[in-house]
Amino acid sequence: MKHLSILFGKSKLFWEKGFLDLVFPRRCVDCGKEGSFVCYDCAGKIEKIVTMTCAFCGKISKSGQFCSSCKAKHELVLSGLIVAARYDSGPTKEMIHHLKYSGFTELASSLSEIIYQTLQKNMPKGEFVAVPVPLHKNREAVRGFNQSELIVRILSKKLHLHGGCALSRIKDTETQVNLSRELRQKNLEGAFSCIDKTLVKGKNILLVDDVATTLTTLNECAKVLKDAGAKKIWGVVVARRV
Repeated sequence: MKHLSILFGKSKLFWEKGFLDLVFPRRCVDCGKEGSFVCYDCAGKIEKIVTMTCAFCGKISKSGQFCSSCKAKHELVLSGLIVAARYDSGPTKEMIHHLKYSGFTELASSLSEIIYQTLQKNMPKGEFVAVPVPLHKNREAVRGFNQSELIVRILSKKLHLHGGCALSRIKDTETQVNLSRELRQKNLEGAFSCIDKTLVKGKNILLVDDVATTLTTLNECAKVLKDAGAKKIWGVVVARRV
């Protein structure tokens, strides 16, 4: 009876999934074609970053490492920024948007694959731990998940890395979208804390987020990780919005 109930439960889930797919069929987030959230043609339009550069001055650099002058000028704790794809090219922007705001969590797998392919060619030297940029509990409760955590869960398995939620967002800040770099920095002061120092102490960190803009959030997280004993911290994002 136990085995039958398990089978029935699974068949019920499959039936419900099939019913939902029938009533609300998957459509490509970019072109609207029915069948999947990203169709084959649109997936081919994702423009991956081939050459890594310093995120501030644009000089070619290995693994997106910041040049010494930009690192000093912007008071960066991050060692560099690895960007996987262009934000406004192909379906990348829509994939990120629909993951975060439409709840299409299956897109986390596609976005993690984009990052994975980039890291295969641009992984910094050393052993790393993958850590997601956290959401405040209030925002995560509304959304139902942290998109960066979903990406890290899949990415860490692909890369055979340890990973975990070492950071917590303790300050429910206003949205950063329309703020200048200076206001973003002020807005994020004291916003993060390290809740798992054992995971990061003495380790190199891949600090993962979906999108970077001014890098203020990533750098504030990096400061907290550094204070907790982390060694080098690299920002890793699907795309950068400029």
